[in-house]
Amino acid sequence: MIVSGVPYAVTELEGKEPATLEAFAGPITMHTQGSTGDHEICGDGEDVHDGVVRVHEKDHHGTGKDVRVWAVSASPDEDGFVAAG
Repeated sequence: MIVSGVPYAVTELEGKEPATLEAFAGPITMHTQGSTGDHEICGDGEDVHDGVVRVHEKDHHGTGKDVRVWAVSASPDEDGFVAAG
């Protein structure tokens, strides 16, 4: 279960540590870690706008209907990225 609005640390993007916010644009698979554990999110990220990439999580491993929209941004402590859904 995902808690809406709570930030989750992005631990992996396409099998490696994410380096830039722009890497979240397009079809992606990311792994997050937060208060409800580890989660794999598959979806499609929009271009960076105002320091945020909106990732539309999809069912069926990245295709199909939207499940939720994640806002991915730089971590407040400037170490990595966070996603809030």
